[in-house]
Amino acid sequence: MKIAVLVGGIAYETQRRLLEGVMKYAEENNIRIFVFTCNGDIYRQSEYGIGEFQILFLPDLTQYDGIIFARDTIQNEQFAKEITRRILESGTPTVSIENHIPGMSVFHVDNREAMRDMVSHLIEMHGVRDICYLSGPEQNPESIERLKGAMEAAEEHGLTIGKDQIHYGDFWIDSGKQLAGQLVESGKKLPDALVCANDDMALGAYLEFFRRGIQVGKDILLTGFDHTSDASNLTPKITTVEKPQGQIGYEACRALAQKAQTEDRKFKVTCYYRGSCGCQKHKIRNLSEVQLKNVREKLGIVNMAEINKNMLSDLNDCDNMKEFCECLKMYIAQLDFSFAYLCLCENQIEEDKVEYDYQIKETYSEKITIPVAYENGEFAEYPAFPCKELLPETCMEKIGNQMCIIAPVHFRKNCLGYLVMCGSPLPYNSTQFQVWLMNISNALENTRKQSELKCLVKKLKDVWMLDSLTQIYNRAGFFHFADKLLAECKRQDAPIGMLFVDINKLKHVNDEYGHEEGDFYIKTVADDMKKLKGEGQLLMRYGGDEFVVLGKFVAGNEFDGLLNGLNPMLDECRIQNGKPYKMSASIGFQSVSITQDFKLDQLMKQADQEMYTMKKEKG
Repeated sequence: MKIAVLVGGIAYETQRRLLEGVMKYAEENNIRIFVFTCNGDIYRQSEYGIGEFQILFLPDLTQYDGIIFARDTIQNEQFAKEITRRILESGTPTVSIENHIPGMSVFHVDNREAMRDMVSHLIEMHGVRDICYLSGPEQNPESIERLKGAMEAAEEHGLTIGKDQIHYGDFWIDSGKQLAGQLVESGKKLPDALVCANDDMALGAYLEFFRRGIQVGKDILLTGFDHTSDASNLTPKITTVEKPQGQIGYEACRALAQKAQTEDRKFKVTCYYRGSCGCQKHKIRNLSEVQLKNVREKLGIVNMAEINKNMLSDLNDCDNMKEFCECLKMYIAQLDFSFAYLCLCENQIEEDKVEYDYQIKETYSEKITIPVAYENGEFAEYPAFPCKELLPETCMEKIGNQMCIIAPVHFRKNCLGYLVMCGSPLPYNSTQFQVWLMNISNALENTRKQSELKCLVKKLKDVWMLDSLTQIYNRAGFFHFADKLLAECKRQDAPIGMLFVDINKLKHVNDEYGHEEGDFYIKTVADDMKKLKGEGQLLMRYGGDEFVVLGKFVAGNEFDGLLNGLNPMLDECRIQNGKPYKMSASIGFQSVSITQDFKLDQLMKQADQEMYTMKKEKG
């Protein structure tokens, strides 16, 4: 059985607990879990955020037996609606977490009731009258419900939370810091209580109040929501509400596995009234436990930060895709993945490009390549495969029932590919892991830019140095390399030879058969001369119907191929293509030693004169 989990922001502790519950049931019952997730800029509607959320459009949802959908973690409303539409169209049984969506079962807690109980406790038990409320994003469904609960509790007790008392944050620590600073700096009396819509914002406010000498639980009461571990590590601990996310994840997975027809299931929350709201302080955790936990977390952060620093430096030193892949293999092997696959959109990164064709792609290509495939300590190779398969079947068989976490690889909104990872808690436990992913994405973009830059430089050089019709050197290209050839001949005391070639009757062909035939004639001469010229010789289109070949003249036969073979090849081409006109060229040749007073233009005049002598002789 295969279940897809669609969730944004697994860096949040609440989402991690949800996944842990899903994994627990899946491991007990041999269910394959595929978590499509992203991190980072999920509250700012930026190009980076667009690139992150593209991962949620990757899976072919009809290929799964069930879906767990955490819509509230997707803050881009446009994306959330589109993903919802795709889920409903797939017809796959779906459990929605915290969000009522027609056509899906919903597993949830009553956010409004929980916040109403929290605010009622502040009013009834602690005599709070002046409440400042810090909400999450204004359009977030959980934010809306929690704010409604707070306002209802106030109204039930004859109080009002006015618009000037409601502030909106983004569920991150900085929102709490900023509001706490504003409250202190306003010069007004602090409110009785600051009620925050989640623990992270409450933690930010706590730290800012502490920095400014304000005692939480005494000078101002403070509450959070979600019961994160950090809220429990402070003194006093932060009053909060615990949602049973692990249980919800476990039961959601069970319902899909057993194909239970559960449309609405509400889970009970637990309120923890602690020192930050003035309640009796709980016993402080054993100091040695706290210290050990902090040391472990610090070591993990330092180790991952060191890996990120070194990887960023090494990846940015890579000049091409081959170097990039070899470097990435080294760093993937340092982490504790059992399987890791870097999957890239077809033709996203190409070596030896000849045309500049870069376009921003906001979706995945039909074909996917795997330049890096790590499998239990070894690296494997796989051919390209259809995107809808996610991974080749051989890979799926090797992975078995291990949970797969699939994260986006992108630069801004340009979709580069995705990374499939198994066997490691890093993606949802390490705060540094998103930086690791961004290093890969940014280095890939740098590699792409270098590839495109090489292509552009080559194209510019070609425009400057090559004749556009024949793709052989024009005068600029010829004279650029001629100086090097002449210097080499002078060093080796070798004579220099020059052929001057003039196409016969080109004007007649243009007048009688048109300029397209004239161009064919010119290109044919150029192509045959490319085949016949010797190694190290320079070929130039000197004028409309004139060509020049310059090269060493050591053994005396370096130019025999052109002298004797050009006209027979042209005649053969005429016969093969059924041309009604004769194809031939007049050729003049001169060779001289390079003396002190040698001049290239003088040699060119002599070869030109030799060619005209031949032309007159043949009429």
